[in-house]
Amino acid sequence: MIEEKQKIFTSYMDEFVKLNIDQKNNEIIEKQKVILAFLLKFATERGIQFEFLKSKEITYIENNEGTNEDYVEAMMVYLQNIEELIGLILGSMQ
Repeated sequence: MIEEKQKIFTSYMDEFVKLNIDQKNNEIIEKQKVILAFLLKFATERGIQFEFLKSKEITYIENNEGTNEDYVEAMMVYLQNIEELIGLILGSMQ
């Protein structure tokens, strides 16, 4: 099972490295959004309220106006949201 999973992931990474930097940025941000969606669903089902942190960089990339730096800064915002939401979830389990 793990070998098949590794094989699929290796294939995915082989394709990922072929992308240009903008495509890589978009792929990473989309993965972060998926993680946030899963965590938010889990939190909501447990009655945990969460309000997303936002930044101008996220607005820029959503409007296709972002620079490479905006993408990296937006990734930091998404990661901060992930970190805070995980903290709230774990805190509610104590």
